[in-house]
Amino acid sequence: MSSTCKKRRFVSHGGDIWGFSRKYNIPLEEVLEFSGPINFLGPSPKALEAVRQNAKLIRYYPDPNPVEFKEEIARYVGNGVKAENVLLGNGSIELIYLITEILPRGLKALIPVPSFSEYEKAALRVGGEPVFVQLPADFSLEIDKIKAAITDGVRILSICNPHSPSGTLYSKDQLLELVDFCSRKDIIFSVDENYIEFSDQSLKNTLAGSVKDYENLFVIRSVTKFYGMAGIRFGYALAAVNLIDKLETMRLPWSINGLACQVTTSAINDKEFIENTKRTIAKNREALAKALGEIEGLHVYPSVTNFLLVKIQNRKLTSTMLKELLAKEHILIRDCCTFMGMDDSYFRVTVRSSKDNQQLVESIKRALTIH
Repeated sequence: MSSTCKKRRFVSHGGDIWGFSRKYNIPLEEVLEFSGPINFLGPSPKALEAVRQNAKLIRYYPDPNPVEFKEEIARYVGNGVKAENVLLGNGSIELIYLITEILPRGLKALIPVPSFSEYEKAALRVGGEPVFVQLPADFSLEIDKIKAAITDGVRILSICNPHSPSGTLYSKDQLLELVDFCSRKDIIFSVDENYIEFSDQSLKNTLAGSVKDYENLFVIRSVTKFYGMAGIRFGYALAAVNLIDKLETMRLPWSINGLACQVTTSAINDKEFIENTKRTIAKNREALAKALGEIEGLHVYPSVTNFLLVKIQNRKLTSTMLKELLAKEHILIRDCCTFMGMDDSYFRVTVRSSKDNQQLVESIKRALTIH
């Protein structure tokens, strides 16, 4: 059994059940998936029905300018956002890459780490240089330290809120201080809010409503995590009209598939699904955090999302070793040693059903007993 964290410049993300199934010869339906932070409840029933009702649309090109859909997104987001502030993308990934396309070649991209690896890759793709700022042990934002790292050449600052992989929620006031600082230096402030809907403080801390006030603010979201629709590949960004117009000229044609509009509209209007998800995830997260926290040798970080970051304090067992031990029980977790700024003492698990969570806890207990 290998206990070495394979540090590569670019690694696969959580949720690679296909690779896991192939490597360990485990049928997909037998994989207990804790690595990808996607809503375990799956998509909204109304979204699934929309797929069935609109399947005939796949014979047509997608609408190149779905104005009515942008209006639906704006209404859903609220905070005074209008359709003209909405940019559509093939998942949040397209938008993360697109925002770097309008920046000068040779730019520097400031990234507080650990964080999502695609921010770095997007900068490198346009000949940029990633500049990393290490977050403290509790993953809080050290505003002055980040400001000090903004030197000549920095043209974009990328942050995710809530933070991944810790699940920490940053306050709107903190982020706006950085947005304002960046605005005065002509720097794009890109905030990834992919997990914001899981938080009961989302309306209070989202930057969505601030895009009307800042030309440099770029807010990214998707339906992958909260709405459990990773396969539909749909995301959207919110920004000032001038920035949206500039990005629209760079966007690839027909990047939104023919079902995304109808399916997403049904999902974001399913109030029962939304409330059930918030209630269920919060309840199960609290129970899982408590159960993992009671295991000697583990430290669980507080989270507002549907995942928990855990630190192994018994250094005889690494996150990579734990991942391989759990794989024998058909359980897939996220080994966090491949995150920039983290070592092999961290792993991340997605909140699932009470039964699945209990199985995970018991399996981790057995693994720790061995070591």
